[in-house]
Amino acid sequence: MTRLTDAVRKGIDAVPNVSALAKAAGVSQSLLARIQTGDRQATPAVARKVAQALIVWGAKAVRAAGRIRQAIART
Repeated sequence: MTRLTDAVRKGIDAVPNVSALAKAAGVSQSLLARIQTGDRQATPAVARKVAQALIVWGAKAVRAAGRIRQAIART
């Protein structure tokens, strides 16, 4: 397994919903499943798409957490 594939597998493992990740990344769920099981290697293009989707999700999660913390501080 390549370092790239290993990194993508760890990214896939970090999310609760592989289907949603596939949709956000613009790749098929079956491709991500095959990468997870080791049947396919991740390409640089797929890795970029998965990384970008995770970046967007992370940014949204940080903003949501900030709003929650603000709401807690106001109570």
